[in-house]
Amino acid sequence: MKIGRLWIASAALSAALLACDDDEASVTLDGGAAGEADAAGEAAITAMEGDTAACEFDTLIFEIDGARRPISINGLPVEALSGAAKSGPDTVEVVQRRGVRFSVIFQAAGLELADETPVNCVARDGWDPLRTRLEGDVSKLPTVGFLKAHGYVYVGSPGDKDPLYPEMEGRSLAVDYDLTGDEEVPEYLGGALRTLSFFRWQMIEYIDENQAGLFEFNPVI
Repeated sequence: MKIGRLWIASAALSAALLACDDDEASVTLDGGAAGEADAAGEAAITAMEGDTAACEFDTLIFEIDGARRPISINGLPVEALSGAAKSGPDTVEVVQRRGVRFSVIFQAAGLELADETPVNCVARDGWDPLRTRLEGDVSKLPTVGFLKAHGYVYVGSPGDKDPLYPEMEGRSLAVDYDLTGDEEVPEYLGGALRTLSFFRWQMIEYIDENQAGLFEFNPVI
């Protein structure tokens, strides 16, 4: 599946989320809701540096039972959390990040799903771990319970694999996990910090109808 052309049910809502001018052929990275507020002098874009999130591109798209919902992380509390960064071909090192926990995002969204519900994320560049590396095996996906316990969203830099490189460096949203040792990773996810690499999703934010990440809850193959 490719992310394709995401649609938002309300035209008014879509217009509010769009970060580009309809008259332009390419994406104009002017930011989302936070960028508009900043231009109006109502809020500063501090990403994850403050006590609450204030990101340029603050919207995630959740798909539940075929329905897609935009969820903003702006205004949600930010915490100092552990994460992992690649340090070699098969190794990672523990790093410190600032992010918004999925438990907080789910609560703010009023999301009520069983903890065992599997979750996939298709990046805005089309990368889909479930339908590629995992060959459609949803039992190998992290669950809602795992995301609530350990997952969070932070602001990162996808690098030159991003089709919008370098414009989105330091502006894109990504996922990591507040874990510090291999023993904290369940066996079904590989039992090691490095095996979570498939699920350290990047480029997850909504930019416009053609450039958006998609979180699939209980995905259908």
